[in-house]
Amino acid sequence: MFITVSIISLLLVSSITVSYVDYHLGEVNDEIKQNIEAFMHGTAIEIDKEPIDENDVIDTLVTGFILSGLLVVLLSGVIVANISKRNQEKIDCIERVLKSAAEGNLSARTAVSRQDNDLDRIGCSVDDMLSQLQNVVAAMSDISTNIAHELKTPITRLQYHLLKLDNILINKKVNNKCCPSEQLALALKESSRLAEIFNVLLRISQIESGVRKQQFKPIDVAAIIGSIADIYVNVADDAGMTLSVNEPKLPILLQGDSELIIQQLANLVENSLRYCPRGSELFLSFHQGKGCVFFIMEDNGPGISEQEKERVFERRINKARNDGGIGMGLSLVKAVAELHKGEVKLYDCNPGLRVEICYPQI
Repeated sequence: MFITVSIISLLLVSSITVSYVDYHLGEVNDEIKQNIEAFMHGTAIEIDKEPIDENDVIDTLVTGFILSGLLVVLLSGVIVANISKRNQEKIDCIERVLKSAAEGNLSARTAVSRQDNDLDRIGCSVDDMLSQLQNVVAAMSDISTNIAHELKTPITRLQYHLLKLDNILINKKVNNKCCPSEQLALALKESSRLAEIFNVLLRISQIESGVRKQQFKPIDVAAIIGSIADIYVNVADDAGMTLSVNEPKLPILLQGDSELIIQQLANLVENSLRYCPRGSELFLSFHQGKGCVFFIMEDNGPGISEQEKERVFERRINKARNDGGIGMGLSLVKAVAELHKGEVKLYDCNPGLRVEICYPQI
């Protein structure tokens, strides 16, 4: 492109200079003709012996070069500005596509039809890469979904048959040292736990894939806090604990998925309810600062050791637990925070635990 502009500029300079000099020499030629005709008709005494002055020729050439140079600079500027504008539009398009892909929309494309320059080739490469990535992600998602659903169905059937058998045994009033009903109850509990594990895994995978980000919209923090208060204040009271909720009086907007954030805060409250002893005090609050909204969950329970803090967000199932949980509640909390470009931090309350989630405000 630089060579093309340079050649065009040289041609323009030459043609404009030649045209200007030719025009000026034509005027001089006309003056000579008029001088000769006047001398022949006797209206002039003598003929100018030097009709063309050297200084005039130099001035003509200099003026021609200056005019042609200015026109070439102007035209080159227009050409370069147009090329720069087109290239910037292509760069902006590629940037938008990559940003959209990073947010989970792998169907975005630059739609480059020709490969005239390096940016077009980059755009085509980006489209090819996203097409391949979309196919791979779709294939992995289908496999994961199929596996999860295939496993979920027999587990659900197992629950049904165990419940049915349990009812039969209870109705027959089987008395034995080894109570089948008790064993079946344990089996039911374990099958329910398996179903819960798969549900949580599916939800976390869906969150981490970024698919839910396409459903983001402005949501009211006050409505979310109010939903948590309506559900869990009475639950905490029944468990012999106190849950205090700081509800905002004015609407505070976030860009996100209200269902996921409610699930996130519910997990935090349920964790505190599960681990804290009777008589514990729980606090769910929020505050604003520096363009962010902070959700804070505090309790005065046993807390988490420093060693466990490093692993508490890992997606792992704690098989040694006997409290009914599966050990992935905080994994979901972190996944939801990262989807919303937020951050989760853990602090000691001495005693107890403080979980702080920071979200950017609209």
